Amino acid sequence: MISVVIPTHNRCDLLPRAIRSVQEQTIKDLEIIVVSDGSTDGTDYLMDSLKKEDSRINYIAYHPGHNGNFARNTGIKAAKGEYIAFLDDDDEWLPTKLDEQLKIMNSDDNIGLVYTGTHVIYADEGVDYPSISNISGDLSVKILWANCVGSTTTVMVRKSILEVVGLFDEKLPALQDYDLWIRICQVATVGVVPKELVDYYNYSNSGQVSSNTKKYEEAFAYLNNKYTNLYNRFSKREKKLHQSDIKIALGERNIRNGKSKEARQLFVESMRIKVQRKAIVAFICSFIPYKFLIRLKACKYK
Repeated sequence: MISVVIPTHNRCDLLPRAIRSVQEQTIKDLEIIVVSDGSTDGTDYLMDSLKKEDSRINYIAYHPGHNGNFARNTGIKAAKGEYIAFLDDDDEWLPTKLDEQLKIMNSDDNIGLVYTGTHVIYADEGVDYPSISNISGDLSVKILWANCVGSTTTVMVRKSILEVVGLFDEKLPALQDYDLWIRICQVATVGVVPKELVDYYNYSNSGQVSSNTKKYEEAFAYLNNKYTNLYNRFSKREKKLHQSDIKIALGERNIRNGKSKEARQLFVESMRIKVQRKAIVAFICSFIPYKFLIRLKACKYK
C-alpha cells in the first residue's frame, strides 16, 4: 500500500483539487493522510464531508500550528503503507504518477526514492513550462551540489528508508525536502520518471516558504553546518564552487522575490569567491523583471 501525506494550512479552497488528484490515481491501494497544521478556515468541515465519501482518507488536525515539517512527520508516523508519497495542498498529480513510480521502485531493491518531472505553473502570470530531469542512480555526491531531486510533491520513498535516515528536520526554516534527500542519497539510489506527472503551482504573494529569502539564507547555513563531514570531502576548489553556488541560489531567490538590488550584491559576492559564467548571466538577468524572465523561460518550450 502507498500512503499519501498531504500537509495543509488554511487552503480549503485548493485542498479538494489535491485530494481529487490522489483519488483519481490508477493505483487504488492507498491511504490519503491529510494533516491540518492549525487551519482555521473551514478545513475541518471540508474534511468531515470528504471522509464520508472516501474511507481511505485519514484526517489529522491539531492546534496551534507548527510548520510543514511537523505536519509531514505527523503524517509519516501515522502511515501504514510500505511506500510514502508527498503532495502539497496546492499541487496536483496526473493519474498515472504513483503507478509509474511504483514500477521504477519495484525494479531495483536498492532504489529508496523515485521522483518525477513537473509541469511548472505560474498561476497569476498565466505562464507554464515543463521541468524534467533524467538524473538518477547514486546521487550521494551530486545531491550535495544542488537539489537535483526537486520538491516533495514529486517524490515517493520507501518507509523503511525513512526509518534509517530519520524524518524531516523540524528545525529547518526552508529546504527541508533537500535536507531529507541528502540523507536518503547517502544510503540508497534514486530512480526517476522523466515525465510531467505533477502540476506544480506558484502563486504571487501567497506566503509560500519559497517567497522568504531570509529563511533560505538560514537554511543553507544550517545545512553547511549539519553536513560538515560530507562537505569536508570536497577539494579546496570544490568548496569554493559550492559556496559560490549558494550565493547564486540566494541571488536567484531574491530576483524571484523582486529584490534585484540584493540579488546583484549576492552575484558579486559569488564572483569574488569564484567567477562563474552562470553568476554573470544571473547578474545581467537581475535587471529584467522576474515575470518577463519566466515568460522567456517558457518560450524555450513552445
